[in-house]
Amino acid sequence: MMSRLAVVVLAVLVVAGSAQAADDGRALFVAKGCIACHGADGRKAIAGTPHLAGQNAAYLLRQMTEIADGVRSSPPVGPMKPVIAKTTPEERKLLADWLAAQPPAEVVAGDAAKAEQGALLFEDSGCIGCHGADGTKPLADYPFLAGQRKDYIATQIKAIRDEVRSTKRVRLMVANVRQFKDAEAEQLAEFLSQVKRK
Repeated sequence: MMSRLAVVVLAVLVVAGSAQAADDGRALFVAKGCIACHGADGRKAIAGTPHLAGQNAAYLLRQMTEIADGVRSSPPVGPMKPVIAKTTPEERKLLADWLAAQPPAEVVAGDAAKAEQGALLFEDSGCIGCHGADGTKPLADYPFLAGQRKDYIATQIKAIRDEVRSTKRVRLMVANVRQFKDAEAEQLAEFLSQVKRK
């Protein structure tokens, strides 16, 4: 049985290790230039680029690996390939864990009528099965959609619908999104971008 002192020392080491990993994740985010497109702490992404803060760590890790391996190459990930390809799997995990621990971006108000139509589409199209109610409770390694940039969501729905973005996982979505016209993709994006995550 461990002594009380040993337990305290072990707890301190675990906390110190977690803090070090967080510092390393932040340092990597800055050093790799991620801030240029995804914004400070992954919360203020430029047009067409996703917010990463508060995203599911398992999802982030899978996406970075798919980009590094060339599995995911559809827009807008082209500029990321040479950067992510130079990271190790351990560095990607540090980045994913650090980003997942950041508070999500603040929701920006938009077109309420469009969002209402998008909410109906989200519910009627089976999106809830993988992404959870209002895009807030996804399956284990699926992305949070709630609070994401609407331009990014609309672009990705269209890319999946048109099979431009066609990785193994997203091919599962094609049947659900094939029906959406551009206007409907934009309604969905409007809705999801306005949902606040806790």
